[in-house]
Amino acid sequence: MSSFSLLDEKWIPVIHFDGHVSKIKPSQIADETISDLAYFRSDFQGAAYQFLIGLLQTTFSPEDNDEWIDYWDDGISQSDLDEAFDQVKSAMQFGANKPAFMQDFTKLDGNALPISGLLVEAPGENALKKNTDHFIKRDFVKAICPHCAAMALFTLQTNAPSGGQGHRVSLRGGGPITTLIMPELNQPTPLWKKLWLNVIPLDDDKPRQYDESVFPWLNTTKTSEPPKNLSLLPEQANYCQAFWGMPRRIELDFEQTQQGECDLCGETSSQLITQYQTKNYGIQYQHWRHPLTPYRIDNKTGEPLAIKGQPGGLVYRDWLGMVTKHDNVEAAKVTIINEVRRLKGDKKYRLWCFGYDFDNMKARCWYEHTFPVYPALADPDSDVEELIALALELSKESLPILRKAMATINKQSSVLDIAYWKETEPAFYQFVKQIIDQKDNPDGRFHLLSNWANTLRNYITQIYDKAAFANPDEKFIASAYRDKKWVASQKISAREKLLTDFNKLKYIKKIKNTK
Repeated sequence: MSSFSLLDEKWIPVIHFDGHVSKIKPSQIADETISDLAYFRSDFQGAAYQFLIGLLQTTFSPEDNDEWIDYWDDGISQSDLDEAFDQVKSAMQFGANKPAFMQDFTKLDGNALPISGLLVEAPGENALKKNTDHFIKRDFVKAICPHCAAMALFTLQTNAPSGGQGHRVSLRGGGPITTLIMPELNQPTPLWKKLWLNVIPLDDDKPRQYDESVFPWLNTTKTSEPPKNLSLLPEQANYCQAFWGMPRRIELDFEQTQQGECDLCGETSSQLITQYQTKNYGIQYQHWRHPLTPYRIDNKTGEPLAIKGQPGGLVYRDWLGMVTKHDNVEAAKVTIINEVRRLKGDKKYRLWCFGYDFDNMKARCWYEHTFPVYPALADPDSDVEELIALALELSKESLPILRKAMATINKQSSVLDIAYWKETEPAFYQFVKQIIDQKDNPDGRFHLLSNWANTLRNYITQIYDKAAFANPDEKFIASAYRDKKWVASQKISAREKLLTDFNKLKYIKKIKNTK
């Protein structure tokens, strides 16, 4: 298979405002009739957004906020993008000839692996050897087209989990959460603006670079074999390599291709790729901060740790740190910049969060969540963020009390926490909207905080009451003590303690002092 350019090939599926789907080359994102990307896999959709944002950030980043706003108001032309993207043409070649997009510069000499291994949910080599691929079976994908292969490769390098000895994780660690600023769903917005919302002015005055300091596949890989286990630090490369990290050493087999239908997209191709090779000890990234990911600051080391996918997904407990800074979590740089820029006008925006939840090498689930973005949080003269943080802390304090009460009646379960955050979420965001409206009214603020405390109190007592008193057939305690009156009194005592503990919470006292 000969190489082709990812900049000239029409390989990215998009949907237009009139509903029809087509494939475009990257510079055609400037077309105002395009509504969104149209990938058939959620992880490809998220990766394609990052690919295009990375292209814009690397080749077309604005000098300052004023230039950013000028493009936002006036639009971007395809000719502008063709000229900008042409600067990285050598890095965007895909095929057998080296250098090749996201593939190791050196010819690899290893065992051939099935192409399905590029998909992060596929069973690993060890699982295949031990025959433990129970849930996602081997051979579910046998051959894929070059277009799907390019996006699968980028998706893997961007999200790479631990892959066995020496197979490095992504620049943000395994399974990072990505957060993108997006317009509200009810605001028809062309694709290019959705992308541009996540492009930021670069601070440094250095000339643009398009060599291996940005695209590591343009030269010999900086490997990390023992005993040195060398790492690549941010100061040793260009800032934009954050978008093009290549932790895995991979070489697709473009010689053993076949004809047929792609097992992913279903399109017919004469060059279906069936296998690849890989080698361990690729680039080991350390201390990087990706502009599209929020980070938790380690209390002991001060080291930034990328927020990862987690069981149950993201909930409003995580929201404040995703859009600003709260509880040792710092929002993605793109979010912070947009808070400052503030996107003048009355339009509303949201934060699209997505990523895998990995258990070591295994992908357990793909999560997506949308958080609201409120301009008031960027006002340095307002304490509305502190008030919202106070309400959040009360939510966090209340859950252990509910857990403890449920344990007294043997009603604890793994779904209790998830249900708590999901079921109190609508009321929380209603509180946020109201507190912003009343941010300059002391009486109104106190009233709203008190209402929020009552909402939580009512929720935890209702959940307890339903579990303790609503099931007349439950006899596990009665059979043990043979005294139903004693059982009832124990349940009532546990309920009273639930309320007493709630009223003693530190943040209940703080709320009373906010007036």
